[in-house]
Amino acid sequence: MVKLSIIRWQQTPGKYVAVLQDAQRFKPETLRPKDVGSGATVLVGELVGGYQREWYCITFPKEDMEFEEARERARAILETENQRRAAGKPSLAG
Repeated sequence: MVKLSIIRWQQTPGKYVAVLQDAQRFKPETLRPKDVGSGATVLVGELVGGYQREWYCITFPKEDMEFEEARERARAILETENQRRAAGKPSLAG
């Protein structure tokens, strides 16, 4: 698995969305939400051309926090996930 980083932020009416990879890399029907704590949900799906599962984005509810807090939480979650990957441990998203 690759080291994850935020490539852009988007907003929907109810969520802040930290996009980690281009949506075209994923089989759309495989994207599923996974709760990873800290008010965050990760969309995980299979990459096109195989069965490897990867993170697409992290979302945070706007009603629970301001944008800056979402940014800080996203950075912390990615740091933890990247450390787990480097150590060969299971993903936070299961």
